[in-house]
Amino acid sequence: MPLHAPAGRVAIVEDDPTLGALAVEICRDMGITATLFAAPADFLAAAAEEAPRALILDWRLQGQLGAAAFMAVRHRYPAMPVVCWTASAAWNLPQMIRLDPMTRVIDKSAGTGAFEAALRWATGGGSDDRYLPHPA
Repeated sequence: MPLHAPAGRVAIVEDDPTLGALAVEICRDMGITATLFAAPADFLAAAAEEAPRALILDWRLQGQLGAAAFMAVRHRYPAMPVVCWTASAAWNLPQMIRLDPMTRVIDKSAGTGAFEAALRWATGGGSDDRYLPHPA
């Protein structure tokens, strides 16, 4: 059981089933309820019914980018924390992602410590600055 279990339900948009399952498991271990979506359209439809506390977004989805989901979230929910969980280099992402104060970019290769820190930040549970990059 985590020392501090952040409150809130998060949505995860990840098209790789293995990584999606890993993200859900990490959330569960931290006391966070997570719903996995393989496509942005499914997430956006569900969010219209009940918006999550935060979004974990894979930037490179099969055959599409996460840009449309990100822009829709920013339009509909400007204060929703977004964790852009990606294998793309942060410097290669658009400024709308890198400079957004409610977004953190986490490299998938950074390990679970970085992912957990981003979840704590996104759900209001604090963060460990050793792992969590801040916007430029």
